[in-house]
Amino acid sequence: MTRAPLRRVAAALPIPRPGIGALAVALAVAVAVIGAGAYGLRGMIADRVAPVGPPPAVTGRLAATLPSPAPDAGIPAAAQPAIGPRAEGTVALSAHPGALARPAGRATLPHTPRLSRIFRGAPPATPPARPSPDARQQQGTDTAVLRPRSRPGSLRQRTAERQAPQQFVSLRPRLRPADLDIPAAPRKTRRAPQAQPEAAREPVQRTAAIAARPKVLRTSSRCPRRLTAAMPGRARGAAGAHAIMARLSGIEGVTRDAYVTREILSGNMPGFLRDLRPVSLRGRAADGRRVTITLCVTPDYLAVGSDRDYTRIPLGLRAATRIGGAFGMVLPTPRMVDLIHRAADVRIAPRPMPAGPKMRSTDYLTRHNATVAAQISAAGASQGALISGHKKDVVLTNRLAERPGRVAIYGWHRANGEPIQPLSTVHGAGYADYSHGVRLVSRTAYLDGRPADLRDLLASPRYAALLSEEGPVTGPRLRMAALAAN
Repeated sequence: MTRAPLRRVAAALPIPRPGIGALAVALAVAVAVIGAGAYGLRGMIADRVAPVGPPPAVTGRLAATLPSPAPDAGIPAAAQPAIGPRAEGTVALSAHPGALARPAGRATLPHTPRLSRIFRGAPPATPPARPSPDARQQQGTDTAVLRPRSRPGSLRQRTAERQAPQQFVSLRPRLRPADLDIPAAPRKTRRAPQAQPEAAREPVQRTAAIAARPKVLRTSSRCPRRLTAAMPGRARGAAGAHAIMARLSGIEGVTRDAYVTREILSGNMPGFLRDLRPVSLRGRAADGRRVTITLCVTPDYLAVGSDRDYTRIPLGLRAATRIGGAFGMVLPTPRMVDLIHRAADVRIAPRPMPAGPKMRSTDYLTRHNATVAAQISAAGASQGALISGHKKDVVLTNRLAERPGRVAIYGWHRANGEPIQPLSTVHGAGYADYSHGVRLVSRTAYLDGRPADLRDLLASPRYAALLSEEGPVTGPRLRMAALAAN
């Protein structure tokens, strides 16, 4: 059948003619299919014609000349061949040209289509051939052998000790072997003291060394009456304590101190205060020599009135030092207060009253004096006995030079011997309340039975530590004079 009849038959048939848009779509699909097939066929042809096998010799030379990348570049560095003589004990790695070769079976060229690589997948990884034992022996030290090392002996021993069962060691003392022979240490011969010049026998100045706590001695001796010769006798017409306290009602501070000072300096004070009580102590001086010091102290705190009608009166620092200077006496140090309390015949427990603004009033001190009198009567103490524990002491300390215009208070010991009031210089020099008391110590002390000025002992680096925890109390004469003048 020829083409002309076919055309006439086709023209006679009722076949619809496609539009221009449908023809364009069909043409685009056909072009895409043809292009995809050609693209895939190109990759398959490239895989078959790509050379597979060892790289040419130029590849080895090229690898040997290429520089190794930096360690931090993220690319494994190719080892460089050793140039020149190799140092002893090092392992040299030769260049491996085969590392540049493509995996056997498939070639991965730079021009391989990406679509083909995606369809084909990653090439199989082929591990490098392991050298034979003979090759390793021939290489010697050129090849690094990563063999596991044996565990150190010390580590094995520590592991065995940890795994071994624990043994309990007895801490009981063992008997000394009978055959143990220890040579005796040679004895040091004491040399006889050599004669020294008079200047070398001066006492060693040890201001930093504080002597140990001195021991209080019980003594039956009495202080000489001449030590109180400066105390005037009480006049017959002197007023008693009740009359004086009535006059001082509503009066306190330095005004009351001035009135009481005039009464005491005139002799209006109990007679038993003129009978001083001895307090003996023994200890080592700064040079190591044992000494005994005896102090003569008033048996009770200063009071105004007679033996039957008296009241203990607290005084400020200026009034206390003025009375002490007139009677040839000084204030005690805190260590002296402790020594007096230990040597006391009667120790009274403290009876504090409620704190407040009325602590300095005359009414408060009168009521507290009645409480103390009842305690002493209950204890059965005789008049004139050495009594302690019922008041705080106005004391002498080096802090007065550091803080002028202040008063130093210490004491009021409890039953266990500990003071309620530590050393304090908080209040001004004119302050005094019901809990304060003034006990005086004679300026004449006895060092190993010989009279000595107590002020010299306090200033001496040799003996001051026995009487004061602060060491030497510097310039006591000047301080007493300055305080008394105020």
